[in-house]
Amino acid sequence: MSNLLKTPTRDQIKRLPKALLHDHLDGGLRPQTIIDIAKEIGYNALPTTNAAELGKWFGDSCDSGSLVRYLETFEHTIAVMQRREDIVRVAKECALDLARDGVVYAEVRGAPEL
Repeated sequence: MSNLLKTPTRDQIKRLPKALLHDHLDGGLRPQTIIDIAKEIGYNALPTTNAAELGKWFGDSCDSGSLVRYLETFEHTIAVMQRREDIVRVAKECALDLARDGVVYAEVRGAPEL
């Protein structure tokens, strides 16, 4: 059988360079970053201040099938991205996370509310 017909393993895919053609900066913050910034700015509307629980809440919201619940996540991410230094932190972490995932080219956008 030709190697082209074999399904690549997860490890093989992970090692390949990737391109990300459409991503939103406000859609991929690290849960701990959200918690840290929220604490600094006095934002108290997070559903939890536990990073693991917050990550699960975001994942569950994105997979819920409800547009309303999905869009609710952005209320929190946009709220913690209103200061220059916070946007810089989020952008730096985004670049680090993408590089760790093997992304060599990315087009990352900001929300109009930023």
